[in-house]
Amino acid sequence: MQADIIIVGGGIAGISAAYFISKYASVVVVERETAIGTHSSSRTAGQFTVGIYADTMRRLAKASRSFLETPPAGFADYPLLSPRGCLTVGRRDQQDKLDKLYDYLDEAGAALRRVSGEEALSLFPALRPENVHCGVYEENAMDIDVDLLLQSYAKGAKANGAKILTNIQVNSIRRTSGKWAVETPDEAISAPLLLNASGAWTDEVGKLAGLPPIGLTPCRRTAFTFASPDNQDVSQWPHVSNADYKWYLHPESHGFMGSPVDTVPTPPSDVYPDDMDVAQGIYNIEQDTIFQIRRPTGTWAGLRSFMADKNPVLGTRPDAEGFYWLAGHGGCGVLTSPALGQAAASLLLNSDLPEEQKSLGISVAALAPDRASLRV
Repeated sequence: MQADIIIVGGGIAGISAAYFISKYASVVVVERETAIGTHSSSRTAGQFTVGIYADTMRRLAKASRSFLETPPAGFADYPLLSPRGCLTVGRRDQQDKLDKLYDYLDEAGAALRRVSGEEALSLFPALRPENVHCGVYEENAMDIDVDLLLQSYAKGAKANGAKILTNIQVNSIRRTSGKWAVETPDEAISAPLLLNASGAWTDEVGKLAGLPPIGLTPCRRTAFTFASPDNQDVSQWPHVSNADYKWYLHPESHGFMGSPVDTVPTPPSDVYPDDMDVAQGIYNIEQDTIFQIRRPTGTWAGLRSFMADKNPVLGTRPDAEGFYWLAGHGGCGVLTSPALGQAAASLLLNSDLPEEQKSLGISVAALAPDRASLRV
């Protein structure tokens, strides 16, 4: 099979890139699992926020807002976003952390305000007043319909002629006659350009091509759900976390998704929650809220992959002509997928980034896989 571009990985990164690239070039996506978005993409709180400390990631979030708020006509059957403010709270001795968060949010154009302990309690009544003296409220944070977004990217990519192949194991990758050849049990797929968007497996896929790693660290993130007291409807409450980011709570219709926000380095695999991490998350939440979480209604874990500077990777290296990496989303892959998908299309096809992104301070050098050696 021949194509202009092969994308290895059918998570939100690979599928969003396929959507944007397939408008201009032929694309084949190769995914090992039986369905797209099986791992990290389906194990997320699905929150849109620009409250991100890593500078390039924050700018990519800002660049993604307009697409998510107003996608192209016919892209999705329903709105991708729904209202969900984001509240970060702390004690008086944590004011400096909240000030820094406020500055980051303000830089990214968020609608926000500082809140007192009393207002924080009015927004999220389950907080313990003795531990909540101040906060920052991002009013235009939103919930993302993750499955709708993923399936809409896939639908659009297929409409553009892209092929999305699932349940396909990549056995080897090699460069021959100016093209990258991906060997699978059934056939070889070749293209001049290859985009490695394999999430936690990105360095493993690079090894198949005989390339050294980019230095990605996959980390386990634990989550669990529990019912609200008396099955109370909390659907209008905001997403909330503490200034130390030791826990977060994301409201659902009659309960919450909670997490200890753990980042435990873990080899790429289909990860499962550790009971101690679940217990730690419950403990952390109970210190700052009135909740008594006797038994979670569900538990799971996913992988969040990070580069050392917590910013994503998009680009190629001199040692691998035509081989591109798209990785290191650190849990922000869904909310930055419009900007990174557009950037991937522009970079692979035109060797540059969109002008709008460059105007926000996003650069090829800041995304480069070897940026540490470039002293960015």
